[in-house]
Amino acid sequence: MVRIGLLQFDIAWENPAGNVAKVTDLVRTGLQAQGSPKLDLLVLPELWICGFTMNLEAYKTFDAGHEAMKTLAREHDCAVLGGLPHQVEGGQQNRCYLVEGDQSTAYAKIKTFTFAGEHKKYQRGSESLRLPVAGFQLSPFVCYDLRFPELPRAMVPETNIISYVANWPAVRVHHWRSLLIARAIENLSYVIGVNRVGRDGAGLDYNGQSLLIGPRGDIVLDCGDQEGLFLAEIDPQEVRETRATWPFLNDK
Repeated sequence: MVRIGLLQFDIAWENPAGNVAKVTDLVRTGLQAQGSPKLDLLVLPELWICGFTMNLEAYKTFDAGHEAMKTLAREHDCAVLGGLPHQVEGGQQNRCYLVEGDQSTAYAKIKTFTFAGEHKKYQRGSESLRLPVAGFQLSPFVCYDLRFPELPRAMVPETNIISYVANWPAVRVHHWRSLLIARAIENLSYVIGVNRVGRDGAGLDYNGQSLLIGPRGDIVLDCGDQEGLFLAEIDPQEVRETRATWPFLNDK
């Protein structure tokens, strides 16, 4: 079994020190409250270090966020997945990092959110990834990528866990929940979706609803609308058994 921790919290707007302190405390106290279990993978929201800001200098918060993720990975002996802005030639990208010890790998968000002007502030990525983590083959995506089923579809059947780190507003949370379940059902895969709570600096409200979905479309973990660390155990064998029972991917 693999233990996953989903951390949803109220991200302090463009306040990296405040967000590092809050994440560090929420993880420590959350684990202590649940008997200090061993984590295999901890997942944080999109741009957790600064919020979904259109600030062209958001990338300056990268170092603080990356170092904090490495510290969490070492302290809790687990992999850490979460969103950070990163400087690239001519601008910045909205990325999702997988950190294990001092090693990290980044996925750059392919579908920038034009509705909010993200495409003017962040350069889009160009390719999906598949990363080994905790006995799974994981393909990480970011927020708006969720609306494009072709992205994870191209990664299965090798991929058996799909993740979305997000800042998904409450006004469209029904879409969030429905699309996460759909991605699990159509790919016969575990799906992780980690969102934030609270209000951001642009005045948008968020109500969490972070979810862990099983490969049959069942809700394994529903984090509701409260800040905190939420845990669940999953088994790679469940994906193999589901795909053997329902071999739909053979026809894709």
